[in-house]
Amino acid sequence: MASMTEADQTAMMMALQKELAKMKKAHEEAAKKNEEEIKNLQQEKKRMKKLVEGVPSLAMTNQVGKSYATGAGLQAEKETKNDFTLEMDGESHPSKTTNTTGTAGPDRRHPFTDRVMDTPLSDKWKGFNRDRYDGTNDPDKHVDAYTTHMSLYTTDDAVFCRVFPTSLKGGALSWFTKLPANSIDCFETLIAKFDVQFATSRPHHLTSIALVGICQEKRESLRTFIDRFSKTAMSIRNLNPEVAMHHMLTALRPGPFADNLCMQPTTNLDDLRRRAAKFMQLEELREFRNNARA
Repeated sequence: MASMTEADQTAMMMALQKELAKMKKAHEEAAKKNEEEIKNLQQEKKRMKKLVEGVPSLAMTNQVGKSYATGAGLQAEKETKNDFTLEMDGESHPSKTTNTTGTAGPDRRHPFTDRVMDTPLSDKWKGFNRDRYDGTNDPDKHVDAYTTHMSLYTTDDAVFCRVFPTSLKGGALSWFTKLPANSIDCFETLIAKFDVQFATSRPHHLTSIALVGICQEKRESLRTFIDRFSKTAMSIRNLNPEVAMHHMLTALRPGPFADNLCMQPTTNLDDLRRRAAKFMQLEELREFRNNARA
């Protein structure tokens, strides 16, 4: 085969350069087109996010609305088992069931006022992830657990309201879905209605009268008595510390600790416990020495 002339090599190089130029141009056009598509997608994502923020609704509101329309609270609980996390990733879609006009129309699916619903939730917010309340046990314990959990993340009263239904299930969720529109304007109102509804599920609570029958036995150590007294006092809801201190003082048997309290009256329950702890140590040290001698 004859060798290529210099002119043929030059022509081939020019052809290759033209082909490379075409490929480079095509690549740049494709990259530009991809950038435009990515930019359009980002703009669409921002637009959808603004829609979500503008319409105060979430997947929770949509699911609760279903039980409003059907009256089947138990079914709503099943349908919202996974959706009630209130988890937003920035790409959530606005609910189709929320009425933002403030009127109690057929599309309004929650009992909250506009002020409550207009309060936004964080994009990274997750709902109540502890055991949900079904209306069969102590409502006070549930409220205590809920408020303690929520206080770790926010102090906003409206957020407390909006997240509360995520802590319910079964009959309790069914009750919530039947609350009248615009009937809940703050967390205090919501809990007041909750307490009344499930008052019969509240177990019998001890009162301060239960402390009257407690007294330190003849051979009972100070530590054992204080532990027994404290256990009963802790089970009394909203016990006044002064009442507890009074009953503890009258329940002590005569001895060094009671004598010390008579000579130097205590001012509060915390002071009483601190002084009791010292006498416990003395009492236990005395007992240890007696046992060692024996």
